[in-house]
Formats: sequence, C-alpha cells, structure tokens
Amino acid sequence: MKKQVLLSFDIEEFDFPREKGQQFSVEEGVKVSKVGAEKILKLLEKEHIKATFFVTGNFAKLAPQIIKKMIKDGHEVAAHGVDHFSPEKNDIKQAKLILKSITKKEVLGWRQPRMQKIDYEELSRHGYLYDSSVNPAFIPGRYNNANVSRIPYRTNQNSNSIIEIPASVVTFMRIPLFWLAFHNFPFWFYFTLAKMSMKKTGLLVTYFHPWEFTNLTKYDVVPWYIKRNSNDKLVKRLGKLIRKLKTENCDFVTFSEYASTIEK
Repeated sequence: MKKQVLLSFDIEEFDFPREKGQQFSVEEGVKVSKVGAEKILKLLEKEHIKATFFVTGNFAKLAPQIIKKMIKDGHEVAAHGVDHFSPEKNDIKQAKLILKSITKKEVLGWRQPRMQKIDYEELSRHGYLYDSSVNPAFIPGRYNNANVSRIPYRTNQNSNSIIEIPASVVTFMRIPLFWLAFHNFPFWFYFTLAKMSMKKTGLLVTYFHPWEFTNLTKYDVVPWYIKRNSNDKLVKRLGKLIRKLKTENCDFVTFSEYASTIEK
C-alpha cells in the first residue's frame, strides 16, 4: 500500500487569550501567527514538500502576502472560517470569497474552527470538494467521535457529496495523532504510532497551528502541555518527522490532490 502524508496547518489568529476571557485583538492574534506561519513556510521550502493551509478570513485579510507566498510555493490554501473565535454559518460562503480574492484560485477544502460539526449541505452548496473537520477520537470537552470512520469517506451516497478526510488516529484506543500528541509524546513513540496508522489506512493526516511555532512562554493562559516543545523546538521536531517519513517512502500530497483520487 502506497503511504501518503496529508500535512496541514490551521492558519488562524492566535486567540487563546480571547478564549480565556482576556482582551486580545484580532490584529494582535494575527501578528503572533504571522511569525509562526513564516517559520512553517521556510521549513517546507527547505524540505521540498507541499502542505495544505486552512486559513481564516481574518488572517488572510491582515496578512495577504503570506497567503500569496503559500500559493507561489505550490501549497494548497483552504478555508478555516472567518473569525476563529466566533464562527458563523455564513462563514462557509464568506471565507471562500475572501480567499479567492487573494489567491485567484478555487477554494476546495474546509475545516471548521476547533474541528466542530459542520453542515455538509452548506459546503456542497458553495462548491467545496472536501471537509477535514473530524477528529475520530474521544477527547473530553472537545470531541466524541469514537464511532466515526478513521478513513476518508463520502458523507452520503450522492457521487457529488462532500468527501470527509478525518485526522489520523491509531486503531488501538483511537489515540489521536494531532498537534497536541506531537508536543507531548516522545518522538519515537509518536513516529511508531504514525507508522501503525499508515499501515492500516495508507495515510497520515495531521495538523498544527502557526502560533505553536512561536514563543508562548509570556502567555500565562497557555497550558504547559502546549508550551512544551513549542517555538523553535517544534520547528526542529517537525523537520525531523518530515525527514523520517521520507525514509518510509511516503508521498506528501495536498488534501485536494488526495480527494481528487477518491472515486465518484
């Protein structure tokens, strides 16, 4: 089975302080995330791989040059709502319009802020090809998707229905392989779990955020388990993961490239 890596980043304004009830402007949040996004782009360019960036409208409007850099480097830009902290139903339409005006390309993918439930009919109505808003695991206070398929699937029998691309979990206990696991598991353990998941599904679907790649020590509201292995340590750690996955003969593909291979 050919192994494929779908590496993604949720390019959103840093809003941890807002989530904890503190005053923190969107502009400040974008300023933090810009630093991380630039580090990510530099790393991907160094490693010669492509990724998918799920971008909020707020970030795109305040940092259009970074979005244009993503396109220039051959990455995919998909939608991640408008305001990450305050999602609204109309964001499905508005986010696409904002991104298309900057990228001059079709926007095919969606990820709901905080990977919450999404209206597939609304996505289809606005011309999306795929969604990646499902973490098929049970995480108290966040997700209860322990019975959801771990492999990509069409959301109904219609051949034009939305393709759901879940984040990767390990079969055993559905251990999630998302950003938080990467911060806290020993590297060898995370990589072993990633190989186990790829052996079963042929895929590794994982995601990070730009603010993880910045200095979080000055924010008391950010828990220690997120600060752990963040900033430049995370750049080095992710670079190591990419190189190790290359030794496993993995192809790094964008989400839309993968979705286009799923039979109608």
